[in-house]
Amino acid sequence: MNNRKYPTSLFIIGLITNILFHFFWLFIPGIILLIIGIFVKPCLYIGLALLLIDIVLSLIEQLRIRQAFLEESDNPAFREFQDALSTDGSWKNNIVDLINQKISDQENETRSDDKSKDE
Repeated sequence: MNNRKYPTSLFIIGLITNILFHFFWLFIPGIILLIIGIFVKPCLYIGLALLLIDIVLSLIEQLRIRQAFLEESDNPAFREFQDALSTDGSWKNNIVDLINQKISDQENETRSDDKSKDE
């Protein structure tokens, strides 16, 4: 059984990002119609409907991302990423540590390749 947990803060950040950027084609017209809706009531209702659709689609998309994160992966690099996000402590610090480790591993590998070419 999988004991991974998707961080709530990432879920909220992803949801807001989806609302603003992934479905911007719903968000921007919705905001414009809400502004026009101050003077014209039908535009207000259409704007609210567009924003509601935007929120629902963003929630569905974020739930799909969460589900993909919680599933087992065959990719070892993605498994390391999953473990870094779901281990105890700050997920931000865990990700920074993972990235620093990957960079240092890549630098060490490049140095060893350079030395073998020189010989």
